[in-house]
Amino acid sequence: MKAINKINWLIILLASLIIGCGVSKDTQKENEIVWPAPPDEPRVKYIKTLQSEDEFLSGFGKAAQIITGKTSDLRLMRPFDVTTDGKGKVFVSDMEQGLILFDEVNKKVVPLGAKSTLPLGRIVGIAFGNEKLFVGSTELRGIVALTLDGSVIRTYGSKGQFPNPVDVTYDKYLNRIIVVDNKIHQVVVFSEDGDSLFTIGERGEEDGQFNFPQSAAVDKESNIYVVDAFNFRVQVFDKDGKYLRKFGQQGNVFGMFERPKGIALDSYGNIYVVDAMHNNFQIFNKDFDLLMFVGRYSDRDNLGFLNPVGITIDENNRIYVADQVNERVQIFQLLKGN
Repeated sequence: MKAINKINWLIILLASLIIGCGVSKDTQKENEIVWPAPPDEPRVKYIKTLQSEDEFLSGFGKAAQIITGKTSDLRLMRPFDVTTDGKGKVFVSDMEQGLILFDEVNKKVVPLGAKSTLPLGRIVGIAFGNEKLFVGSTELRGIVALTLDGSVIRTYGSKGQFPNPVDVTYDKYLNRIIVVDNKIHQVVVFSEDGDSLFTIGERGEEDGQFNFPQSAAVDKESNIYVVDAFNFRVQVFDKDGKYLRKFGQQGNVFGMFERPKGIALDSYGNIYVVDAMHNNFQIFNKDFDLLMFVGRYSDRDNLGFLNPVGITIDENNRIYVADQVNERVQIFQLLKGN
């Protein structure tokens, strides 16, 4: 009887999945999650979530998993940063598991640390550029360039130079690596070949100084935007590291920061800043005016986050956010940025 019941349940579940696939486009559109909410014109849309191997299961596989009560062995536990090649490969640094690849083309999840000749535990900041991965490791106290399958190409900086490289950014316009370390309160810039170019900052509150910097991003002129977390601001430097300007202050209202983390720019030059206390990301224009925010506190639905940390935006203005406590990466699409 138990076997018959399982088969019946399987048939019911498969039928439900088939029916679900036949939902009309109008109904799907009504169920879309967008910001701002109707009747305003939508500008950002939720696309999907990456969390485990389950994302790539077929409808039959999901139904069988429900029946057996089994879940995937490989799933995010403590995602910290995220990057992408823009072609279907999403790389996530997980502070419990190392470097994880979500391969949306081949429909699989791959732990990349096992292929490295160096110990890649405690991965924090990561970046993609020029068909390479650039990884910050607190275990190595340094930066490593990897092939996309996890093989080591080179390291950056002197031995032990970076005790906590919380962010790594690739400047594709000048082929440079930008490292943010919040224990030494500095931003260090290297050529892709490994030459040290210049260093920005020291601990302090003045312009050009940092108090636990958290992340960096670059614009089309290779200006460097740095989240200066405990000074509750973003500072902007030119391509040579000269201080230009800043924006932001501490506060619990929109346009202010309480625990700023990741930063990224879209193709329009708008600036996205993740705030782990607000549980959202705020979008500012080139003049630092607040345009809108996306997200709120959420521990289950896709309307928000719980301690979001890292963010990246690909060339198609698809937005990826490491939603740490919810153990997932959420993906959004910018619909209109001007």
